[in-house]
Amino acid sequence: MNYIILDMEWNQALDRSRVVQSPVVLRGEVIQIGAVKTDESFNLIDKMKLNIAPKYYKKMNRHVEKITGITNEQLAAGEKFPEAFQRFKEWCGDDFRFITWGFDDVAMLSDNMALHGLDPSWGSDYINLQLIYKNQIDNERTQWSLSDAVERLQIPMEVQAHDAMNDAWFTYEVCRRLDMQNGLAEYSCMSAGARIPLRRDVIKNIKDYREVLSDARVRDIPCPDCQQIMKPYEWLSFGGGRKSNIAECAEHGKFLVKLSCKKASAVLWTAARTIYRADDEAIASYDKKLKRQREILARRKTERKSDDKDSTV
Repeated sequence: MNYIILDMEWNQALDRSRVVQSPVVLRGEVIQIGAVKTDESFNLIDKMKLNIAPKYYKKMNRHVEKITGITNEQLAAGEKFPEAFQRFKEWCGDDFRFITWGFDDVAMLSDNMALHGLDPSWGSDYINLQLIYKNQIDNERTQWSLSDAVERLQIPMEVQAHDAMNDAWFTYEVCRRLDMQNGLAEYSCMSAGARIPLRRDVIKNIKDYREVLSDARVRDIPCPDCQQIMKPYEWLSFGGGRKSNIAECAEHGKFLVKLSCKKASAVLWTAARTIYRADDEAIASYDKKLKRQREILARRKTERKSDDKDSTV
């Protein structure tokens, strides 16, 4: 198996009113792909850089232009995404795993593939190098930027950051200074955020966020292994449109389900549902939070009864 160390740059809509809503809510449109290919021992095999002309966000967002240095002229000169992606997919080969700095790149690639009618699950089994870095070098911060890691590890930074190829190369240099064999072996235990997503569904055109769990498209959760509808437990609510649950398949066991709801327009919502294998840590965390949620609901119920009793006196 090879590793593909991936970085991307993407353009954004000029303002919120111009965000594409269909076939995906397009947070960003990929304009650069940079990648470094290595073998299992992280020996360099090849590099690739692709410049992509966007289909929708054709004018550079001022903030993106400032940090990337990409001009409107350069943007227009790129390849179309389907052709560039096909070249990239063939270059990656059949047996590989992505390594990225953070969780954003693969999610953004997935959205852009869906935008062009391609399989958004391709490459979804990936490693977030941030977590290995934190585990081995410095666990003080919640999140380290790539430039932080480059500076901390004294990697020469003689080229521009926020260029997809340069940042992919910086990420590769970070790999070379970590114990990657040990890091990969321990990866699944590092953080709940490190769990590998097995399935991701986007449910659109939800009319009432308050009734999102009544929508069969959200409520019926398929097992990633056999596609049979699983038995959900009680939903946890965290505010900000975030929910989670444990769902159980009679044949394949328990899965962690995360739901994130965002407003897509003035009257419609979109929900992203991601399914992971539920390990002991996930189940214990769910049980603890469920107990807390039930205690809060019971206390509120008691307080309401007390208020109602006082109002009748």
